[in-house]
Amino acid sequence: MGCQHAGESRWVIISDPVQGSDEEEYGIVLERVQKDRRSLVGNNYYFIRVRCSNPCLCRIPASPHQVPREETLDHECHGISDHELEEAIRKLVGDPRPDGCFQISGHIERKIRVLLEFE
Repeated sequence: MGCQHAGESRWVIISDPVQGSDEEEYGIVLERVQKDRRSLVGNNYYFIRVRCSNPCLCRIPASPHQVPREETLDHECHGISDHELEEAIRKLVGDPRPDGCFQISGHIERKIRVLLEFE
């Protein structure tokens, strides 16, 4: 996924608003990230989801007034490498996630916070 130019969105929505059977999974993920102090950055909860063996940096809105939706960030445009995502997952090997969701590392959290300060 390539980087967007200034002024364009750097988020790619990979799912429609949560509906039907997805609501249960969304609720489970939301509950899990709400318990992780590191995941709340700005107005969103951040986490890593593994899809087809590829780690993706994802976010969901923290506000109950926003449409429940999972978004995937083009992490490379934000200075977060595949290696950093994989390293965060590797550190959590003892904490298996059958749904493919993992908490972000402190290093990734700091990068996101710095990015948000300059937006």
